[in-house]
Amino acid sequence: MSTMKRTVLVSLDEDLVKALEAGSEPLSSQVNEAVRVELARRRHRAQLHEMPEEVDCSDGPVDEALVDKYTELLTRSA
Repeated sequence: MSTMKRTVLVSLDEDLVKALEAGSEPLSSQVNEAVRVELARRRHRAQLHEMPEEVDCSDGPVDEALVDKYTELLTRSA
């Protein structure tokens, strides 16, 4: 499967370019992969933000007293 490519002009910090050029993969491939990873992270983060709203709709609001209780337990043991 071949993905269509498009040439774009971007500016990168010099230290990032040097680090990427030191790698064995072509610069474009490394940047492409880094952008894919970042976009996946953003999608995942957006889904995590939507999750509480979905739970509220199906199970009702979160019991804040329980959240406080378990937060205290977790921070005390850390």
